[in-house]
Amino acid sequence: MLTESKLVAIIRDVDARYVTGIVQVLLREGIDTVEVSLSNPERGYACIEALQRAFSKDQLHLGVGTVVRRSEVDRVSELGADFILTPGYDDELVGYAQEKGMEILPGVFTPGEVQKALNRGITLLKLFPADSLPMNYVSNLKGPFPQAEFVAVGGVTRDNFTDFLKHGFHGAAIGGGLVPRRATDADLPAIAENARAFVGALGKQAKE
Repeated sequence: MLTESKLVAIIRDVDARYVTGIVQVLLREGIDTVEVSLSNPERGYACIEALQRAFSKDQLHLGVGTVVRRSEVDRVSELGADFILTPGYDDELVGYAQEKGMEILPGVFTPGEVQKALNRGITLLKLFPADSLPMNYVSNLKGPFPQAEFVAVGGVTRDNFTDFLKHGFHGAAIGGGLVPRRATDADLPAIAENARAFVGALGKQAKE
């Protein structure tokens, strides 16, 4: 499922009162894959439950990010999320998620972590923090690991999104550059504008 998504909206530290409206805007503008971060667990779980009530799996691909514990994998699995993301590579946690039947996008940064993920049968990986590396890093990684695909996370903006795509990234998961941290209804116009810009850039890149 994730291999078909090139744009993932990260929702972080948002009050559950506002999350349905935010996602309605994203869907209207053409973004149907969302990651709810557990950086604020109370708000994160409340948002996940609100989105599960509001949207069907046909409408929304719902993932959960900043997963760092087995107990979080358990709860996310029980809630029926479509996929999980980890901030870094934890081989034990990755294996546990796979045992639970969860699709996982693990965070990687080094060739060693990429190799471990590939040995787990995972070819789509989250490169974080993407903006801390030169743009040719992914093309260099693809030398020894041609089967790996990378999603850029960290520092992706409207201005540099296409640069990541041009340098070999599969796509990007975007936080504050798309949905501001602690967003409310007041941010909906800006979120719509951001979403249109990212979707437009993706469409333009696909034609080049």
